[in-house]
Amino acid sequence: MEQWINFEQSFNQRLNSQDLDEQQTKARNFSLEGHALVRGVAGSGKSLVLRNRIEKLIDEGYNDILVLCYNRFMRRWIDSIIAQKGLSSKVDCRTFHSWAYRIGYTYDWDEVPEKREQIIDLVKKYYNANPKKRYKAILIDEAQDFYDDWFMAMLSAVDPDTNSIFFVYDNTQSVYGQQHRRKPGWSWSKLGFNVTGRSQIFDLNYRNAPEILELAWQFIIPYLASADMKIAKRSEAGGKIGHIVEPLKKSSRSSSINPMLVKNEMSPDNIAKQVKLALSSHPKSSIGVLLHPQESKDFNLEISKALRQLDVPHHAPMRSQDRDHNVVNRPFVIVDSWNALKGVEFDAVIIAGVDKVEDLPDPDKDFSEKAGLYIAITRARDHVVMLYQNETKVVQQLQNILTAPDVLESDSIVSDKAA
Repeated sequence: MEQWINFEQSFNQRLNSQDLDEQQTKARNFSLEGHALVRGVAGSGKSLVLRNRIEKLIDEGYNDILVLCYNRFMRRWIDSIIAQKGLSSKVDCRTFHSWAYRIGYTYDWDEVPEKREQIIDLVKKYYNANPKKRYKAILIDEAQDFYDDWFMAMLSAVDPDTNSIFFVYDNTQSVYGQQHRRKPGWSWSKLGFNVTGRSQIFDLNYRNAPEILELAWQFIIPYLASADMKIAKRSEAGGKIGHIVEPLKKSSRSSSINPMLVKNEMSPDNIAKQVKLALSSHPKSSIGVLLHPQESKDFNLEISKALRQLDVPHHAPMRSQDRDHNVVNRPFVIVDSWNALKGVEFDAVIIAGVDKVEDLPDPDKDFSEKAGLYIAITRARDHVVMLYQNETKVVQQLQNILTAPDVLESDSIVSDKAA
């Protein structure tokens, strides 16, 4: 059996440094009072900066800090890091839904605008009656998935003396709508936020090997265009809040390992054997087996059963409540939908079913569908294996990209130009 993933080829590329670069440090050090934001490409250190921002707030005497994110795995990642730093007593880290539920919001309001907007008044009434419970600072990760109403509600939950709200996002990873915020001409001031002089753009991708980033970016480009989403390099994107930032490759991240596109019957047994084989090359590694969000739960269950029979420790959530697991310390293996794993990263990713990605007639909905696969690819640090059974338009596109010339610049080229 051909081995898909050999960690001996990439182990030396493991990312251990947690130091901030110049742009990240600037964002961390924005005034603690008022609103501030970071727009960053996938793998550019947005969540790392958010965590460092929490530490700075605490160092400056801020207590009662709220950290919000959209998905449970991301919440677990942030919460684990905060706990490692001994900061949990001063930070309340939650998904938006778990936080808002205490005030009267329910998950089924999301898709009903008339109900969803009630969160604004609910939060206002709650904190007007309990002003001492307002947070000294609020930080939001993966903010591209938050509805406008949620953002506006935050304005009543923060202490007016600090008005400290810091959020990070990447519109290229927007899979839950909010298409109006991806268009030219949109401004955060429409929601009551003033980020003038307190916004930063991250374009350097530290996470993904250049070969993986090229694949992901070339895949998503045509769908950005179809959805009328403009692209700009970092130097051009400053005043264009709706523009998508073109990523910059980290040239030193390359292990010369090309992404794999494999026609495969996608049997759970075969996938499980490949996971075990990969771990045999370096046991202390992380692997994500990522599935289309509409994939049958039975497939998830069958892969989990096959892994269990091979004595491979793993986590395969069957309900959203099950998504509370270690995604910080290797080793770990997770089997789940790619939307649920936004913000999480792995040494290797196996995408089981790229042919399940649909072509939708509405350009904005089609972009969200394709952005899911973009997210899946960019979860991988060094190895990505894409499996399919049927030749689809998406599969053909991926095949063409794998033999196409590069289109992205690297940090070394940009540095040479600057010199």
